[in-house]
Amino acid sequence: MLKEFLNQQVTILFIDGGSIGNGKLIEMDERFVKYQSPHNLNIIPISSIKTVTLQTEERPNSTIKGFV
Repeated sequence: MLKEFLNQQVTILFIDGGSIGNGKLIEMDERFVKYQSPHNLNIIPISSIKTVTLQTEERPNSTIKGFV
């Protein structure tokens, strides 16, 4: 399922509540994902990922509301 996001700009939300954004999934296998942001190359275990969100377009006037 994650293979659909290869070479696309995504935001990753982790199980512990952290997140990382403004980067691309560049490679993956059954255990790890390589995520490249403008400043870092991260190798992330798939077991620590809660959600992956595709970043589409910027919406400067939108507000974000939700629950954690």
